[in-house]
Amino acid sequence: MIDSVTIFTKGGTVLYHDQSANSIIVGDKENNLSMINHFISSILLENKPESNREVLSFNEQNVVAEWLDGSKSKVDGGCIHWIVLVLYPDVALRKLSGVDALLSSVMKRYALFYDHHKQNQTENGVDSTNLQLYVPPRAEFDTAYESILRRFQDQLSNVPHNKQQTQKPNSQKGSSNNLKKKGKEKTVWHDGKGKVTKEALASLDMSKDAQDSSTASGPGEIREDSRAIAEAHATYMPSNDEKPAWEEEDETDFDIQWGGVEVGEEEEEQASGLRGFFSKLLTPNAPLTKADLEPPLKQMKELLTSKNVAVSTAQAICDVVERQLLGKKVGTLVGVKRAVRHALEDAVERILRPELGGIGGGSAKRGKSVDVLRGVVEKREKGKGLLGLGSSNRGGRPFVIVMIGINGVGKSTSLAKIAYYLQSNQCNPLLAACDTFRSGAVEQLSVHAKCLSLPLYHQGYAKDPASVAKAAISKAAEHGNDVVMIDTAGRMQNNVPLMKALAKLVTETSPDLVLFVCEALVGNDGMDQLSMFQKALTTGGHTRPIDGIVLTKFDTVSDKVGAALTLTHLTGVPIAFCGTGQKYNHLKPLSVPYVIQSLFS
Repeated sequence: MIDSVTIFTKGGTVLYHDQSANSIIVGDKENNLSMINHFISSILLENKPESNREVLSFNEQNVVAEWLDGSKSKVDGGCIHWIVLVLYPDVALRKLSGVDALLSSVMKRYALFYDHHKQNQTENGVDSTNLQLYVPPRAEFDTAYESILRRFQDQLSNVPHNKQQTQKPNSQKGSSNNLKKKGKEKTVWHDGKGKVTKEALASLDMSKDAQDSSTASGPGEIREDSRAIAEAHATYMPSNDEKPAWEEEDETDFDIQWGGVEVGEEEEEQASGLRGFFSKLLTPNAPLTKADLEPPLKQMKELLTSKNVAVSTAQAICDVVERQLLGKKVGTLVGVKRAVRHALEDAVERILRPELGGIGGGSAKRGKSVDVLRGVVEKREKGKGLLGLGSSNRGGRPFVIVMIGINGVGKSTSLAKIAYYLQSNQCNPLLAACDTFRSGAVEQLSVHAKCLSLPLYHQGYAKDPASVAKAAISKAAEHGNDVVMIDTAGRMQNNVPLMKALAKLVTETSPDLVLFVCEALVGNDGMDQLSMFQKALTTGGHTRPIDGIVLTKFDTVSDKVGAALTLTHLTGVPIAFCGTGQKYNHLKPLSVPYVIQSLFS
């Protein structure tokens, strides 16, 4: 259905082009490029369309053009000057489902591919001026592109593998094989008389075949509950045209309700909180002093604490704003708004990104950036050299993520969401069931694995979690999985034996990322949980700290985002993801614009 996909710069350089072998629109490559030139001249240069979809007429044919402007993409880097263009035939004047996701995936994957090759050129001594027109080898992106296109075509056909597996038996209701239900095997229980034989014990061991449960298709000995899988599929799987939360654009500006305010409107100013105070900072001829800033900053601090921001964190934010405004001359409300906004952005960004050094009153230790997708791709690239991004990583050690936290906060569901996020970006995760304590934990993860069509490794219950995790990593390396997602048992932070077992698992598996899962409305309990988990992983001979936080139920906090801000500020651990709903695609990073919007709108 897709005729061609092209990535080009706004300067006219074609970075990547792929044309379907069965092209029915424009024929050969020369005509295809003519079609692209027609699109540029008639759409991009003539006007600025509000939408990203146009129906063009070319050689007496109607062609649909959909595109993504890099300047409107959330991907960092040089892609701000790129455009990804998709052409396909106009069929029944309807929009082809899923093209937006295809455009976004191609942009993200090529941005990582481009950055990797450009970095190699820099390390090899190529002058930066020569890199402005650099075009990486196009053939090396083919494998990744084909993987993206194949996934798009699978979604377009609306027959994903997991549906094929669960719906196939229903399509043969008339067959005699399906009419005969397999009866439940009789279990013979020991009556307590006489000695129990080895055979009797073996028959009652429900995990007896677990040692062989590491095939790529998942463990066959887990009893498949078709009803549970169907319910999970309906609950967690997004529709094909549903946009993932991580692709939603946050507001790049925030509104503290400044509009329509003039100096002297006392009643209006008093009713508008921050607006009323900061609008009094109009000093066109005199620099702002500490006395000028004290009243509005006091009001700001009170507002922050009302949004669940700890007093120390609120004070640190106010201190940053004070330093940025002190000594400035502002003569208009627009100038005041801009100055306050920049100061707030700087303060919040330093909290959410501890690698920048943090702000006063927070953790003294400089944290590290948590970019899960980039970490997976970079490790995969280093492991196999400069091969295509979508090629197999068989034999190399995968990127290992360990999920930890207390009971009932949503570790397994968060793990499945991150796995879906990575899978949507052409990664190949393997799920490892290392919660060998809680009854039903393996089955729960198995349901997620079947919904996502991902392999699951487990060894049943009552096994050493560290041994299971190490075996899962070995199996993933053998089968070419580039990510291992390790699910662990929930435990209270003051349970010393269980915390020691967790530290043992983390130490022995040497994960690339340790993610702490907690609920968004945790308050002081969250601080206690995180600090005690951190202590368990960094004392007693263990030296592996927590890398990031996953906040669940973030959609329930409304504007009370202060607890999340405080958690990161006081610990120096960044927030990797926030769960914003039930479905697998309800996952997003915590952005600076969103936090400011929530705190001050």
